[in-house]
Amino acid sequence: MQHRGRRLATLCSILLVGILSGFFIWSNERVRRQLDEQRESKEDTVDRLLASISTIASAQRAYAENRSRDVASFTQVSVLIDRITTDAAGLRAAADSGASKERLEEFWTALSALMGAGSRARDQFAHGDENAASETVLASARDQVTQLNASLRAFRNAEVASYRNARATTSFRSAAALGAAGVIWAAALVLFAVVPWRVTGRQTEIAVSSPPQRQAEPPTVATGTTVPSIDLAAAAALSTELGTLSDQEQLQRLLGRAAEILDARGLVIWMGAGDELFAAAAHGYDSAVLQRIRPIPRSGENVTAAAWRSGQLRTVSADASGYGAIVAPLLSPTGCVGVLAAETRSGRDGDDTTRAVVTIIASQLASVLAAWPSASTAAVETLDRKAAAS
Repeated sequence: MQHRGRRLATLCSILLVGILSGFFIWSNERVRRQLDEQRESKEDTVDRLLASISTIASAQRAYAENRSRDVASFTQVSVLIDRITTDAAGLRAAADSGASKERLEEFWTALSALMGAGSRARDQFAHGDENAASETVLASARDQVTQLNASLRAFRNAEVASYRNARATTSFRSAAALGAAGVIWAAALVLFAVVPWRVTGRQTEIAVSSPPQRQAEPPTVATGTTVPSIDLAAAAALSTELGTLSDQEQLQRLLGRAAEILDARGLVIWMGAGDELFAAAAHGYDSAVLQRIRPIPRSGENVTAAAWRSGQLRTVSADASGYGAIVAPLLSPTGCVGVLAAETRSGRDGDDTTRAVVTIIASQLASVLAAWPSASTAAVETLDRKAAAS
């Protein structure tokens, strides 16, 4: 009977591992599809911009060769400048890496100069000075058009590099999850082969004649306090709900759920901005206390900064008050964007199951917050308020 219970417990464990790893891989694939869609949209916009810039450049070359008044070319260039401005605005909102944003700022500088030339040309054209209008937009603005073309191509190269890195990260995370699940399943199969399904006849007689034995005690910490078990079914349900997270109010509610499952005194989501971490959301602490929390520098000598720098889980052993901490990194396709800190009790900082559940929750938060504009906006507003207060 004892062996049968072990086998059933092992079976339930590997099924749960399979479900969690499958959900993690599915979430990663969803992030990868979003990256592909964003990449395709940006490529379409860049192609349109390059075509418009090429048309303006052709009109400028023709004017430089002929120096003839061409009202149609002037009108066409004015329309193309407006179209470039509209497309570039959408591209600016979708820029990812720092390198691509820098190239896009160079593009906008040149575009602003070209827009100014176009505005002056329209005023000249409206006052009947068609020659001056053509000279302004078709001759004087050639350097700006050349700069537009060079900056846009540099932007495309930076975006390609960022896209490849992000996609490689998601592929690695999926492979790592699949490999970990495979190792656990292989170990479980070995355990099934080693542990017999039934006891022998002699063992059965001994089991019947012997008094019932007490169940094994839960694991205990060095202080002698018992570590309560984690409700894995509740943890799996929470992980599923985190995958559909859509607003700040729901985030606060799910943080409360996470604190209950982890038996945590409080949870804090720290988001990175520049070289500092800011407390962007929390559960279990007074709002006035959170407002006074100062940002943590990246070089700080504490587990929160260490988890952010290394991208690895860190723990703090329980002190005399009985409280410890588990700090898990928020890993996105572009790197570690922050950490999830849980203030734990009952010796959970040393419990492998608790640490694993904190890691899963942090992974879900990272993937959702990275693709959630409303959450990102709320986090940025919180960071701005704390930066101003400090």
